[in-house]
Amino acid sequence: MAAVRLITRGRSHRVSLDQPSMRRIPDEQFFDLSDWASEKAEDYGDKPSMVVHSMVLDKREKVGTITGAIHDGNVVLVDFSPMAADRQVLHKALAELERAVADVDGDLVGVSRQWLVVAPRGVRVARNRLGE
Repeated sequence: MAAVRLITRGRSHRVSLDQPSMRRIPDEQFFDLSDWASEKAEDYGDKPSMVVHSMVLDKREKVGTITGAIHDGNVVLVDFSPMAADRQVLHKALAELERAVADVDGDLVGVSRQWLVVAPRGVRVARNRLGE
């Protein structure tokens, strides 16, 4: 039986996912996603043609990992906030990423003050939010 734990004002409730509930959840309630760990995730279907990775860019040397992923045709969500304090190193890392993305005809977009989306050939990231 599939279930999630719903935390409401500090109190925990178990909610079954087997039977959908039509009850509206007030804004002050939220889902505790700590039980949805990646090692418990299920694989559905055949081998994917693309994988979406996430990583923290805290060293310039990790740019190679991102470059390898986009050359393999995968998307990388990059949190570069640890490098924000050293703007010179951050600019050099971003320049390396720009060159790598240009080499594969991919896309590089900042989606917030600390997150980048790095995409391979054939994938474009919208410059505005969905629904705007």
